[in-house]
Amino acid sequence: MEKESAISQFTYLPQSKSERELFINMCIEEVLSGNRNPLELEIMLKNLEDTISAIRKNQTFTDCVMNEVDKYPEKTFAFKGVKITKTVRRTYDFSVCGDSEYDELIEEQAAIKEKIKAREEFLKTLKPEFQIADAKTGNILNCPLIYTTEGISVKLPD
Repeated sequence: MEKESAISQFTYLPQSKSERELFINMCIEEVLSGNRNPLELEIMLKNLEDTISAIRKNQTFTDCVMNEVDKYPEKTFAFKGVKITKTVRRTYDFSVCGDSEYDELIEEQAAIKEKIKAREEFLKTLKPEFQIADAKTGNILNCPLIYTTEGISVKLPD
């Protein structure tokens, strides 16, 4: 793929919600009709997902986007029929506060998460054909409901 034509490849993809719905339906129909192998489409989708994610995570690209956005003084503006709103996200690092009460709460929270995880592991061992009473409460414990979903993992070659 030539470098100067890379972005032009995206022009073949839907540009609006209605185009996206039509595109989705067309893709599904191609698979259902047997014209395309569903695994082939799945591999294409995984590659496209990873490509889009990598572009968005690239700091140079993000800086270019923000530099372009800064050219518009309004908080919300339209660009090519799309509404774009500038946002600010704040994150806090409380570990630098030196607050021992906060630090203790974090430790307690970690301990509680560990206790919950251990209890869940215990509950996973329960079988529907056996009834077990909780030694502390006397409550009859039931095994958890188990839901399964089949899927696949797609690892693209380097």
